[in-house]
Amino acid sequence: MACQSATASGDRRAAMAAPDGEVSALLAEARALAGYDDFGDLAFLEPLAMLLRCVRADGNLSQSGEVAFRRNILRCLVNRLWTQRDFSAHPEIFEEDVDDPIVIIGLPRSGTTKMQRLLSALPDEDVQRTPLWRMLYPAPFEGTRADDSTRRIAAVASIGFHSDGNADLAAAHHMAAQEPEEDVLLFDATFDDWLWPSIYAPSVQYYEWVIQRPRMDNYRYLKRMYQYLQWQDGGRRGRRWISKNVQHIASLEELLRCFPKATIVQCHRDPRVSIPSLAKLTHTLWSALVNDPDPHFVGACMLDWWARATDSYLETRDRLGDELQIIDLPYDRIKSDAAGAAIAVAEAAGIPMSAEKAALLRGWEAANPQHKHGRNDYSADQFGLDEEAIGERFATYIDRFVTQGRGA
Repeated sequence: MACQSATASGDRRAAMAAPDGEVSALLAEARALAGYDDFGDLAFLEPLAMLLRCVRADGNLSQSGEVAFRRNILRCLVNRLWTQRDFSAHPEIFEEDVDDPIVIIGLPRSGTTKMQRLLSALPDEDVQRTPLWRMLYPAPFEGTRADDSTRRIAAVASIGFHSDGNADLAAAHHMAAQEPEEDVLLFDATFDDWLWPSIYAPSVQYYEWVIQRPRMDNYRYLKRMYQYLQWQDGGRRGRRWISKNVQHIASLEELLRCFPKATIVQCHRDPRVSIPSLAKLTHTLWSALVNDPDPHFVGACMLDWWARATDSYLETRDRLGDELQIIDLPYDRIKSDAAGAAIAVAEAAGIPMSAEKAALLRGWEAANPQHKHGRNDYSADQFGLDEEAIGERFATYIDRFVTQGRGA
């Protein structure tokens, strides 16, 4: 099945009517919840309106999916208000130095989460982390101190943004409030990112609109958010950020313009394995949002979306050449000795290592073996995918980074 909307054209035109009233109502509710009314830059209103139009046209949200969709919009709007409150009161936030994170990238399901969480096990004096609660709630709640995480951690549980009770999700991607998570979640308050159709509201119309948009403003926003989080935590104090975002592969140039001293760690795995695995994870996520998602439709979307991202990655990598400082990490190395790989990455990034720090990483790996939270079983044909077709679509990438680099 092609990755396209099946909504009838007449229904689509009706659903695409400008949702000005809905936007206004959401803004008013967010202001009431936040106790603050200044959003600052209002550039987010255009993508928010488009998101609502597209989801109404082809999102096919279930009743529970609609509740979650609206809840996430309000969460993002309240975060924008509270963030703007602090930006206005504390302009020194923008003096924070966040130029040199260690950034884990790669196709989804290629070992990126393991590498991020391993490196995040380094001591507090070396690294800053991106736990799920900070990604979903970057701004302190009204009336709480920046160093008081209690209510923000509790809020993660209250909105069900975890893998407890969902065996398929836990096996594929264990999520908990205090576990390091992707910083792609910081993009959600822009309403201008393909994060939204990926995990919150699977609208192909919105994906096709947003994927054509310039990305530089999103990365400026991401940098501001890292400055904000670092300021809340007492400043840099010699620590490097450990971050992960698989979507960065489509925006390497923008990433490096905002984080010019970044150490990029690229995990490589055969797409003939990783794309079906991603389809399984995405089908699990979408099953909580839409009415009976078609596995073949999910598979087609994942193949198309990530092949496009990989095309962009290959073009940028070839064009920038030596300007990119990338550590290529084959999946077989992560699978056989993840701690050893993390130690090598830390040393290459300039983090002083010791026997004690190496023992911390090896202890984390021993405590978190593959399949700790269950076995993630899947097959390509389950999602209408064919390994030969995936191989053809990713042929250049496979030849360069899998066949030659042994990223199986």
